[in-house]
Amino acid sequence: MNPRAQRSFVSVALFAGLALGVAASAGAYALASSLRSESESGAPASDRASLERVLAEAEVRPTGQTRRFELAVQGTGWELLPGVRTGAITFNGTVPGPTIRVTEGDTVEIDVTNRLAEPTSIHWHGLHVPNDQDGVAGVTQDPIGPGETFTYRFVAPHAGTFMYHAHGDRSREQIDRGLYAPFIIDPHGADPIAADREYVLALQGWMIGDGTDGMAGMDAMSMDYDYFTINGKAFPATEPIDVDEGELVRLRFINPSQTTHPMHLHGTDMAVFAKDGEPLPEAQRLNTLPIQQGETYDVVFRADNPGRWVLHCHDLHHASNAGLEPGGLILVVNVRARGEAPSPSPAEGSTIPSPTPGDTMAPGMTETPGMTPMPGMTH
Repeated sequence: MNPRAQRSFVSVALFAGLALGVAASAGAYALASSLRSESESGAPASDRASLERVLAEAEVRPTGQTRRFELAVQGTGWELLPGVRTGAITFNGTVPGPTIRVTEGDTVEIDVTNRLAEPTSIHWHGLHVPNDQDGVAGVTQDPIGPGETFTYRFVAPHAGTFMYHAHGDRSREQIDRGLYAPFIIDPHGADPIAADREYVLALQGWMIGDGTDGMAGMDAMSMDYDYFTINGKAFPATEPIDVDEGELVRLRFINPSQTTHPMHLHGTDMAVFAKDGEPLPEAQRLNTLPIQQGETYDVVFRADNPGRWVLHCHDLHHASNAGLEPGGLILVVNVRARGEAPSPSPAEGSTIPSPTPGDTMAPGMTETPGMTPMPGMTH
């Protein structure tokens, strides 16, 4: 994380400055702004020339650097929260997999070894790569069979927030079991956003069912998700966001899941300035951000309201564990007042809600007392 930097400009100036900062970092911003200006001036905004300018690829200057990564696709036992475990399919044993972070123009080489008993392939979601590197089994490449290794090689395009995930005959189940991860491309030089802190938040749904054999025992198209996670963990096991008053905080959302998540922040507003790795023509101020399947968003918020707040999905089924609230897609945002000591863990003093007899229960899940409502958890 970047060191704390004190700033005194007001929120309105912040949001305007964000748009200008993004313009400096990506040619796509200027293209989109040009199109908007034409529309406002009365000139056609949908003629071919205007659309061609929007679709034009910004030139990426090669860095001459090669970044190498190794990924193992493997089955792993995974704990969503204490007492709730399931079988996951992972990159390198974690959910989400390791974040790949490079600079635009870097040459990227990624060795993917398949340790599953079934084929897989990996798609670089949102990245403009050569066709034979796109990772769609049966279309752009042969599947990576059990025990095989495939090397992907491409030049990282423009800066932005992206992701990578399975893409083959079994991709739906493999992604739903955790086979996804963030892919972040930084700009050349200093980041114009210059946030004081940054968090990557990956959203997912899980089908635990009755715990006998996890997703394998459920209808393949039911999408009957009963647990939801941020970075592989369900509340109250989610990691908090701990910040100091006055800091500018950047959140990178990725949604590899099969459902939409309207993410709502308490206590302050967010400014969304990029979508799917592309800067927006204007930053937009809001407190609830609907994130569709396959989308990524970049937002910032100013930590100007000290206290213990929550960020949660406003589809409240997604903010539960096996139907019991609170749970799932909730995390605590601790904003420390200047001079205040670090806050306690968000799970401190809380217990984990468990299904009553007859409800679904994940493998190894034990009965615990019902969870008391969390302070400030009003919708």
